[in-house]
Amino acid sequence: MIGQCYIDGRDIYSDFGVIITDGGYDDFFKLPGMVEPDRNDWAEHDGLEVDLSTPQLQPREIAVSFASISSVQWQLFIEFLTASGYREVSIPYLGRTWTLRYESMTELGLYKGADLFEIKFIEDNPIIPVVTVPVGTVPFESVLELDGMSLDKYGIIVEDGLDDFDKTPPLKRNLTRTSSAISGQIYDAGTAVFAEKEISVRCTMISTNMAGLWTQLDALFATLVQPNERTISKGGRGYSAYYRGCANAQLLSHEIEVAVRFDLKMNVISYK
Repeated sequence: MIGQCYIDGRDIYSDFGVIITDGGYDDFFKLPGMVEPDRNDWAEHDGLEVDLSTPQLQPREIAVSFASISSVQWQLFIEFLTASGYREVSIPYLGRTWTLRYESMTELGLYKGADLFEIKFIEDNPIIPVVTVPVGTVPFESVLELDGMSLDKYGIIVEDGLDDFDKTPPLKRNLTRTSSAISGQIYDAGTAVFAEKEISVRCTMISTNMAGLWTQLDALFATLVQPNERTISKGGRGYSAYYRGCANAQLLSHEIEVAVRFDLKMNVISYK
């Protein structure tokens, strides 16, 4: 386990007897969410008018699960993590380093032979990668396109969420009045205007190695958070949308090939 993870240059196993457990890498692959942009929700128009001229990112929460055979050692580890300032977390296996801040211990289980615990770190200043041409390939062409680029070019296989594109969006709520003098309500049904709708697409991204996966993930993220609306298309029909966030990231495989699953969340704001 030596060399698994370094924090501020210290090997967490040799110095503290601590290791990252299975599933502990997952959140490192979770893309930061986007700050909700300013918007105008006009009652007489479908969808939204959204200001996407300067997209900004939210801080990213990264939960990492650890194990230790010594309660004394993991307590020293926590003391080390909670010192003032930021921690430089380097994981050679993932080929990346992050600047993170300790926030809390979210789980702790004391067992015979080992203690298990989870730490939540915060990445206060996520970085937007430079836009690059995606280089991923999968065996077949995706039915989804992002700004005219098929998702298979990012190494993505879409597992679920295609039905969200075909669902009719909800209607905006019109003027409604209630009174203690009447049953029910008085509703202005004279207009019918569509609201925004959220789309959640479950993606599995595949690459032959970890470096290739990061290249594909960076290319996808850089495209998602560019200024202005994105066009996401299914079967030739385009939808104006913007990126909201990513959830349920999971490192599935890292041996013969590298695979990561995540849910990509976007808001559709107009229907072309």
